[in-house]
Amino acid sequence: MEKLLHWSIAQQAGDKEALSKIGTPDPKALNQLFGGPDEASLMKESVMVVENPEVSNEDKIIALENLEMLIENLDNANNIENLKLWLPLLNILGNDSYNDEIRTLILSIIGIAVQNNNKSQSDFNKYDQGIKLLIELGEKSQDLDLKLKALFAISSFIRDYKPGYEKFEQLNGWNLITLDIKDNSPKLNLRVLSLIASILSNGLSPNTEAHLRKNNIGHKLAILLNDDAHPNLIDKTLNIISNLYHLKYEFTPEEKYEIDAGLETIEGLSDRLNLDDLETAKMSVSK
Repeated sequence: MEKLLHWSIAQQAGDKEALSKIGTPDPKALNQLFGGPDEASLMKESVMVVENPEVSNEDKIIALENLEMLIENLDNANNIENLKLWLPLLNILGNDSYNDEIRTLILSIIGIAVQNNNKSQSDFNKYDQGIKLLIELGEKSQDLDLKLKALFAISSFIRDYKPGYEKFEQLNGWNLITLDIKDNSPKLNLRVLSLIASILSNGLSPNTEAHLRKNNIGHKLAILLNDDAHPNLIDKTLNIISNLYHLKYEFTPEEKYEIDAGLETIEGLSDRLNLDDLETAKMSVSK
């Protein structure tokens, strides 16, 4: 508070040198000094706005965009559980009377809150309907943006978090692993590859390996090694192949043949790709 007082005096006097020495005060302290709501109150109010049937969709979207910015702060993301906001957020997400843009924003909020955040992952994991709802939206939604955000939220939730992955596996989340160079958009393929990377972040258990083989993962990765594909898509594919190699996953002879053929196809793009992953991918099929 003393720093805030010195800052206020320097601000009123226009003393730039003093302001530079003092630095920018804590926004929370400023809010308290001038009577503005703290961030926890703003988070609760944002959800209340969305739940209010009298509020327009446009204002609900603005409220969620504000919440999305707030939870980029780790402390605010971790405060979702303390404020008892996970359940209302999931109730909104599961209510198809809300439009796709609103539900897509909810998915984005979930994905950001749990991303690289073990506490929020654990908090979200308390709600059994959470991952179930994410998987249902990822599998059944006809809206591409909604599907992409569902996959993002799932990937964030299960990355480096085995309890989340175990629920994902139990709920047949592997049905989401659909890679297709012809029918899928590049964005969708990228999201599916990110999901595979998140699965592999939990290691290669016998069950995971069985799922990979059941899904013909080597074949699906090989079809993405195409010089017509976007370099980002090829790079992500090479990264997955590299991860599998480091996890000692053994491709079948047929898969090795297909991947090797794909690597030859993209040889001309090597200056635009991650060379470490490219070399590791070559090693994975050289045996």
